[in-house]
Amino acid sequence: MTYLLGLYALIVSGLTAAEFKGRRGLQAWLKPLAAFLFILIAVFGGALYWNYGRIVLAGLIACAIGDVLLLSRESPVKFKLGMGAFALGHILYLIGFFKIAEHAGISPLAILPVLAGGLYFYWVRPKLPKDMIIPVAVYSLIIIAMVAKSFSATILIVPVAAILFAVSDMFVAKDRFVDDKPSNALAITPLYFGAQALFALSAAI
Repeated sequence: MTYLLGLYALIVSGLTAAEFKGRRGLQAWLKPLAAFLFILIAVFGGALYWNYGRIVLAGLIACAIGDVLLLSRESPVKFKLGMGAFALGHILYLIGFFKIAEHAGISPLAILPVLAGGLYFYWVRPKLPKDMIIPVAVYSLIIIAMVAKSFSATILIVPVAAILFAVSDMFVAKDRFVDDKPSNALAITPLYFGAQALFALSAAI
C-alpha cells in the first residue's frame, strides 16, 4: 500500500503541473490514471469486504467516471453528465456515512457546511448561466448534506475528506463560472485527489 500511495502522490503531482501548464494531452492520460489508482487504494485496502467499503468504492467509481467526462472543457453536455456522476458519488458517500453512523444524530458542526455552502451559492449564483442555476443548486444541496453528515462519522478522516472535496468543488465552480485561470488547478487537483485518497483509505479494514 505504501508504494501505491507513493505512486498516487507522484501521478497527482504530475497532473497538477500538467493542468497548471495547460498540457491537455498529458492531462488526458494522468487524470484517468489517478482516478484508477484511488479505486485501487480502496480495493487493496479491503473495501470489498464490508458494507461501508463497498458503498465508498461505488462512490469512487462514480467520481472516476466524472473525471473522465470532465476532461473536455468544451462540451456543456459532458460537463452536466460529469456533475451528475459526481453528485452520485456524493450521494453514495452520504449513504456510507449513515451506515457507519446510523445511530448518531446530526453533529452541531453540521451548521458550518450549511452556512458556507449557502453563502458560496449566493456568491456564485449571479455568475451562472441560466441553464446551470438549478443543476448547481441541486448539486450544492447534495454536497452540503454529504459534508454535514460526515461530522457524525466514526472514522476520523471522513470529515477531512468531505471538507477537502467540498472546497475543491468550490474552486471548480470558480474556475468554470467566475475566473478561468490555470492557478485554480493548484487548489482543485491536490484537494480533490487528496479527498478521494482519504475516502479510499477510510474504506480500508
